[in-house]
Amino acid sequence: MQLLAAAVLSVTSLNYTCSPGSNESLLPFCDRSLSFEQRSADLTSRLSLDELLDYWGHSYPGTSPIDRYNVKSWSLDHSCTHGVNKVKNVSVFPHSLAQAASFDPELVSRIGNATMTEMRILAWQYYTKTHGANQGNYLSCDGGPMANTAHDPRWGRNSETYGEDPFLIATIGTAAMNALQGRKPFKGGSNDDEYYATRQTNTIYLGYHQANDLHPAYMYVSNRSLSDSYLRGYEALQRPDKGHADGIMCAMSSVNGVPPCGSEYFMKTILRDTWNSDALIQTDCCDSIHSMNSEFHFENITTDYEALKIAIDRGNVQVYFGFRGGGFSQDWRYHIGNGTLSIKQLQSSVSRIIKSQMRIGLFDTWSPDYPYKNSSFDWSLLDSSQHRQLAREAAGKTVVLLQNKNDVLPLQKEKVTTMFVTGPFADCQECYVHSYAGVPSYVTTLRDGLANSIKPPSTLTYSLGSNATCPTNVDDCWTVPGSIAQQAFQSAVAESKKSDIIVLGLGLGVKVESEGKDRSSVGLPPIQNALLEAIVKENPDDKQIIVVLVSGSGADFNTSGVTGILYAPYGGEEAGSGIADVLFGDVVPSARLPVTFYTTKWMTDAVAENLTMSHFDLDLSPRRTYRYATSDHVKYGFGFGLSYTKFSYTNLITTFNKQLGLVSVNFTVANIGAVDAAEVSQVYFTPPSDISFTVASINLVYFTKTMLASKTNVQLSADIPIEEFAISQLNGTRVLIPGSYTIHVGGNLPADVGTSGPSLSEVVSLE
Repeated sequence: MQLLAAAVLSVTSLNYTCSPGSNESLLPFCDRSLSFEQRSADLTSRLSLDELLDYWGHSYPGTSPIDRYNVKSWSLDHSCTHGVNKVKNVSVFPHSLAQAASFDPELVSRIGNATMTEMRILAWQYYTKTHGANQGNYLSCDGGPMANTAHDPRWGRNSETYGEDPFLIATIGTAAMNALQGRKPFKGGSNDDEYYATRQTNTIYLGYHQANDLHPAYMYVSNRSLSDSYLRGYEALQRPDKGHADGIMCAMSSVNGVPPCGSEYFMKTILRDTWNSDALIQTDCCDSIHSMNSEFHFENITTDYEALKIAIDRGNVQVYFGFRGGGFSQDWRYHIGNGTLSIKQLQSSVSRIIKSQMRIGLFDTWSPDYPYKNSSFDWSLLDSSQHRQLAREAAGKTVVLLQNKNDVLPLQKEKVTTMFVTGPFADCQECYVHSYAGVPSYVTTLRDGLANSIKPPSTLTYSLGSNATCPTNVDDCWTVPGSIAQQAFQSAVAESKKSDIIVLGLGLGVKVESEGKDRSSVGLPPIQNALLEAIVKENPDDKQIIVVLVSGSGADFNTSGVTGILYAPYGGEEAGSGIADVLFGDVVPSARLPVTFYTTKWMTDAVAENLTMSHFDLDLSPRRTYRYATSDHVKYGFGFGLSYTKFSYTNLITTFNKQLGLVSVNFTVANIGAVDAAEVSQVYFTPPSDISFTVASINLVYFTKTMLASKTNVQLSADIPIEEFAISQLNGTRVLIPGSYTIHVGGNLPADVGTSGPSLSEVVSLE
């Protein structure tokens, strides 16, 4: 604590930019009565060409400080969606897709707030370490909330998304964005100015859906599909009245032949004019402008300086981590010297970057009314027991119960005699945190969670069983006589026979699904599938065999010999505790699938019909996501999840107030079981049947999570804006098509029943 106090004291003694009495304090960029835009323009006008170019062409570890104005260095290079990455001894929460599985915006907000707090603490620590030279490190995340859709089960980055549904992405993503940025009014300047606790770059605008072949990455998508699915999440995170992300990253890709960073339509017409976004546009690492020439040869260009001119003319603000290093600085000098780009265009870009710095307080930290001062944060919260408890709560609330034969779950601790846990995801450290994560002080594994939950005379044994995959070019490594893989496999099968309860930790992980790793199958890796089948075969039918699936995308496998299945999507540092809490009933499962789990038949048909991830029209055969997929291709549907109690829905009344533009949905949900539990009530609509072109067959427009005591009920109501019922036209516009809409209310999709009972449906006329 003495060291901590000393660190706090040293921060307060450092010289903040614009602090009273400093050389720069009387200059206009320090005048808090001016708007951020006016202040940033003033500072920009004072910078030399070299200083402007250093600001514009960001590189790691950060921009150079400008000592003559006491301007600090800053860095963009962090991801922050489930804790701060690239740092040791920080909290790691469930990944983005897991947060979406909670269907709980309030929980997501608390995760974002905890992450924001740790970012602020890290920034103050680094500010102290650098003696006041770098104030912006850890406050700017180039890897902020992603609005991409999990449009295809093969995509390696599904775990980074908030699911496959536009409404779910918008709702959960906005909750995350608002909590991470923590926007607060600025007392002075423009009414539009706000302070941000951290600034987040919304990723990855129009691209990176071909991870095995990043260079180049092509997307093909119709105007209807763009507005129907892809753009809606980005709109929510960008609009000033919703997420108001400070930044957006234009991808290193080609959309229908046009790189996003070179598209006036995407960068200006959609982003600026339609969504009213003022986001700082930055390129992706490494990098989007260079690829316009080197990979896509856009508009027949042959040089990077031509690509630079296109990007700047069409709205790009900042390059990030370019392969070419200082090459773009040379290109800027060339253009300015030849009059093809102006110094005013460079100043405009840099001014917007400085505005971001002002939003996170780098010029106003000295002010008594600055809301995010060092003294506002308890440094002991970094990697704290309080945040670890939140991580455990979140891990439990993101576990989806998929199968529970004969209600064998929850397990009763006092009745457990012998338990055996095996599989590559049973006792691994990194597999629960997945990608773009920090390093927690420790990870509670599935094995740890089970061991911590039972007491003598109950026993728990463990055996690896298998790795996540076989080595490259060895498809059936577990069958190689005398190999380590075979020994581990056989040992686990033999050990399983000695226990009453078997828990298998299976999954995908970064070796199977991650950036740069797409899947060629929607099943389990062969070695894991073989381990499961062998254990099922060698044990009696009445043996309790429980599979815990640690993955982002789903995995199809034979479930006939399995009594319980839990989907646990990368639950963070306390994943093992959260899973054990659900298995033993300390937490009643309430999460829902944020993505569709597909059958192997879907994959077979996708190969036969040459459907690649580059094609974004979800109605192409075989269809994708719950909004278009056919029942023979679905293993478990979006929004599905079981509980340890049962619910029922009654008294649905739906009305349309045309004057207010609201569809009001009222219903009663009851917990008719014996266990207190939370229920996720979901409202969908089916559009009119006489639309002449293909549209989504069903659409989520509302959900809410309600805690209900046993044998109680509650009346719920939702006023849904009529805009949520709009249908994307062939030209990409979204309009309400007059006609009869069927409203569905329940705990799952109408086609699923689960423990929530059948959905209610009612037809309402909208016009």
